[in-house]
Amino acid sequence: MSFAIVAEPLLGVYKGHIGDGQPDPLPSPARLHAALLCAAAQGVRAVAEADGLRPCDADRDALRWLEANPPDGIAVPQTLRNGGAATAYRKEGLVVKEGRNPLSDKLIGKPAVRGVAVTGRFAWTWEQSPPEPVAAALAELCPEVPYLGTSESPVLLSVVDAEPTHRLDREADLFTGDGLDLAVAVTGRVDALEAAHRAASSPPPLKADAHRSSERTEPPPVATASLTIGRYSQPQPPPSPTPWASALLFPLERPIPPESRVRCAVAVHRTLIALVGDGAPAILTGVYEAGVPRPANRCAIQFLGPGAPAVGGAAAVLLLLPREASDVDLALIRIAAPRLRVVRVASGPFSVGVPVEVPADRFWPEPAAGTERWWQTDPVAVPDTRPPRGGRWSLADAAALSVALVWRQEISALGRGDARYRALAEAAAGRGVRVQSAVRVMDGDVGRYVHRVHPDTLIQPYRAILGLGDLTGPRTIAAIGQSRHLGGGLLVPVDLPADIARRMVR
Repeated sequence: MSFAIVAEPLLGVYKGHIGDGQPDPLPSPARLHAALLCAAAQGVRAVAEADGLRPCDADRDALRWLEANPPDGIAVPQTLRNGGAATAYRKEGLVVKEGRNPLSDKLIGKPAVRGVAVTGRFAWTWEQSPPEPVAAALAELCPEVPYLGTSESPVLLSVVDAEPTHRLDREADLFTGDGLDLAVAVTGRVDALEAAHRAASSPPPLKADAHRSSERTEPPPVATASLTIGRYSQPQPPPSPTPWASALLFPLERPIPPESRVRCAVAVHRTLIALVGDGAPAILTGVYEAGVPRPANRCAIQFLGPGAPAVGGAAAVLLLLPREASDVDLALIRIAAPRLRVVRVASGPFSVGVPVEVPADRFWPEPAAGTERWWQTDPVAVPDTRPPRGGRWSLADAAALSVALVWRQEISALGRGDARYRALAEAAAGRGVRVQSAVRVMDGDVGRYVHRVHPDTLIQPYRAILGLGDLTGPRTIAAIGQSRHLGGGLLVPVDLPADIARRMVR
């Protein structure tokens, strides 16, 4: 059962500062802890001790529970920071210096505490409720907190339901990932703040309190003991649906050389169509009636060498089944596929084993620890279109466009023709697609890498390493480019060390 403490800024503003006076963008878990301790020690629940007050035992236990259990999540509303540079002038009740005007008040200016406009509520959440006495104490303490940050940002604090926008990443370090790095109170924070309060409240020695001709205000030191930094990150959105739903994996008696994959894929394609017979679905043949909308992806035939991580040391041919296919079309293909035994090509027939079906989003193994998964075109990819007219266009742009065309259901763009192609490439970049090391393959026989293309298309086989951003998960199998349905543009994993991958993204 979840538990949450919610702070509603009554004026729609949060004001606070940290460190040497920098604006605080949002109240941290440590600030919540300090505000609750202040309420416990000075509010109606405080108990008398000597000539002062202290938190009652129930409140002290609740605060120590907070130290041992940092919030599992926080909710941060939309905010807008005041970027002004106002100066606040105030009289500090001090004499500037003795002389002609000994009673002159000291009027000084300091940068005003800038606020943050808030459109909702802050919240600190826990996945499990605390013990009942702790929950009851916190529920009683919350209304005693008058403000968070400065006194200019009053709040209404309460224990109610809330959903976090950021979750605590317990494995985060300073060198990986991103999120909100916030101060969190840990064991001993109550003792540290109480000791700091006693030190600030104690009268100074007579010598230190002696009259001087010129004085300055000395703010008490900031207590930093028993604080740590917690990384709160937004959960990653679920990846987009995979272009192909699953892959039929056929073991091969021998590997197919990269330069022969397109021709062999064409042979497999023709054999499969013959096995299905009359009524072979368009997602397999690629032949659609006039006026029938074409899906982004059809059945794709790809080859893997014996070194591929997904085939266990044997070569294989893959039949990728598109997600947009109907159940009837898929059933026809699945019935015919096991009868694929021999494929005849000019260089000699090759045998095919019994297929197994693997989900497309769980095809490749997980990335190695400490690495980020990128992808390499195998053997090469071919741009889907000629370069758009007008303006710069690179192989990297062509690769980004090819990715956008494969994930057409997730990436859309307005316009037509060249304008749409450019918009699609930019939209892919907006989803985190990054292309590195795009190099054209200088080969006189481009027929090795492509079967058929539009007459206007300039055939430029290229190799590239690319990241797919948030379009898909690290285990998804996919292919890009003009020949992605027949032996080209397969994306195979490349696990790069995390520091190298970050430099490539910059």
